[in-house]
Amino acid sequence: MDLPAGAQYYLCGPLPFMQNTRSDLIAAGVPSRNIQYEVFGPDLWLAAPV
Repeated sequence: MDLPAGAQYYLCGPLPFMQNTRSDLIAAGVPSRNIQYEVFGPDLWLAAPV
């Protein structure tokens, strides 16, 4: 994988997708500090009954 040096990566999606993508980026030499993420999925906190 040919990635630009010093690039920042922003991931958004289901947890398995982001885990795999983050692992691939780290294996390609991207420092973990350059990888940000936001989980995309159901909001279980708001859906919880009161």
